[in-house]
Amino acid sequence: MLVSGSVVDHSQRKNDRHSNRDSPMIVYITTRGHGRTLRSLSRRTFGFPTPRLVVDCYERLLGCRRVPQATYIFADIERLAPWELTLAAEFFRVLSEAGLRCLNNPARAMSRVELLRTLKGAGFNPFDVTRADEQPRPARFPVFLRFEMDHNHILSDLLYSQEELDHKLTDFRNAGLSLRGVLVIEHWAEPYSDGLWHKWGTYRVGSAVLVDHIAVDTNWCVKYGVWDKLTDAAILDEHDAVKSNRYAAALTPIFDIAGINFGRADHATVSGETAVYEINTNPYIGPFVPDPKPLRRQTQMLARQRFAAALDAIDTSTPGFIDVPSTELLHGRRQRWWFGWLGPRRP
Repeated sequence: MLVSGSVVDHSQRKNDRHSNRDSPMIVYITTRGHGRTLRSLSRRTFGFPTPRLVVDCYERLLGCRRVPQATYIFADIERLAPWELTLAAEFFRVLSEAGLRCLNNPARAMSRVELLRTLKGAGFNPFDVTRADEQPRPARFPVFLRFEMDHNHILSDLLYSQEELDHKLTDFRNAGLSLRGVLVIEHWAEPYSDGLWHKWGTYRVGSAVLVDHIAVDTNWCVKYGVWDKLTDAAILDEHDAVKSNRYAAALTPIFDIAGINFGRADHATVSGETAVYEINTNPYIGPFVPDPKPLRRQTQMLARQRFAAALDAIDTSTPGFIDVPSTELLHGRRQRWWFGWLGPRRP
């Protein structure tokens, strides 16, 4: 299948070989090489029936003259360069004005720094963030370092004083590393239970806000979590949180403030309040692997059934294609900006 001249993932063509090009669908747009996050949906391994989802990239779509009638999710926004954000926002505007449903307006959706500073100013979060190249003087310690656009790694252990922070930043410079894009984030977390730290994952899909899972680890920086560390109490807590959609009311205004209609909030409960660490607009959703623990398997099934229903609610059923109106940004500068030329993949 072709999406407006761009070739969709070959696995998608294989799985959809019995469908026609006019079938309804959702188009999920990422930066090149980062569409693997939703393979469970594009390859039909999610475990529950979902609308047809096609993954394509900004590098191909932003110069298109014709696109399918579909719902368009603008993902991976934090990886876009400023000039790409301008083009993506123009593409969002043009498709929206043509009557297509579009989620995550690149002109409004907040990335990590703007979001955390806004949440701190609005009283939702008690911690702050500073750019490492701004001569940071955090109001509270400990702090840690991470890249602004990276969802996978942190760059330091906890730093407990201004002196430790200054030395760490000097070490970066001396090692030939730029501080551009490095963030200094005030640490705000507390143990979930004896020896364990935690992080919740809650999705937004259109208007639905859906508590999905808990991750626990023995390290304060919880990324994927360690399955073996899930206690019976944690599994019961997770089931109750998912069943009751415990954090939806607290997170709905935060998603609204962030201008994000599709993404996953990573958050924790600290001193009885919900602290939000980030909202990832290109979250990883793996294939359905039934958990061997019965209660957790029930939780998985409930969460995925609700997620599938939320995708159904944003799906577009109108078949066919539309012509993309010509604009100076999208088409007039295409030759100047070398659309179709693919540089190195972003990290």
